[in-house]
Amino acid sequence: MPSDTAVIMAAHNAERTIRPAVVSVLDGTLPCDLFIADDASRIPVEHALGALAERVTVIRLDKNAGPGGARNAALAHVLAGDYKYVAIMDADDISHPTRLAVQRAFLENHPEVGVVGTWVRLFDERTGETVYSLHRASASDSIRKLMYFNIGLSHATAMMRVKTLREVGLYDPSFAAAEDYELMRRIGTRYDFANIPEDLLSYRISPGGQSRGRRMRQLYDRLRTQLRYFEPLQWRAWAGVLKTLLVMLVPSGWAEPLKIKSRGLVTPGAAFPANKS
Repeated sequence: MPSDTAVIMAAHNAERTIRPAVVSVLDGTLPCDLFIADDASRIPVEHALGALAERVTVIRLDKNAGPGGARNAALAHVLAGDYKYVAIMDADDISHPTRLAVQRAFLENHPEVGVVGTWVRLFDERTGETVYSLHRASASDSIRKLMYFNIGLSHATAMMRVKTLREVGLYDPSFAAAEDYELMRRIGTRYDFANIPEDLLSYRISPGGQSRGRRMRQLYDRLRTQLRYFEPLQWRAWAGVLKTLLVMLVPSGWAEPLKIKSRGLVTPGAAFPANKS
């Protein structure tokens, strides 16, 4: 029986991590079709996957398009099919076996929700040990409050209705460093949000952090998103813009406590790494 669920993965030079990421999707409890956008990787994804490539659809891009552009290339294949749901998967994370099945069942039972995320376990790629878990709010109203400040669910865990994307559109390439946040805010103009209160994705933390240039572009695109969906009668809209401006002006290390407060509950207490969102 054909699957009604697709998974998209953008991959750029992910040859070290993509195999376990793909296996975690294919070995899950929910049958699905996996579309991988090879974003002009130095080692083609098909070569990195070997025999696994026969079980997925790989779309090879000639030029690097960035995460949003690569995901749009994969989504074009999804929208051309007869899928009901589409989930996001990063090429360096691990999907828990029941993740997709749990999210699909939730969307089946909650037609008002356009996108559902999950809680996340973050692990050190060198040791495999859990660093902490990111537990964001589950209810739509609480997620909307977080969205005034930053994305209110972990985009790497998102599952969306395909009809939602047909209605609101795909990733906006002009928001190259915050395309996920902009898309979630756009979906929020028509649908509710939700987070499954279970750690259903393991999120890889790599050594090192963002360059200052990348960090500033991300903050700039976040600010542009906040202004695009600005609600002048909502005090959180003003607070979100002011917070982003403040973070842009202060050194990155000083801004970490502000990031933690706007992302939700983090357990156990630990410094938030600058290179993951």
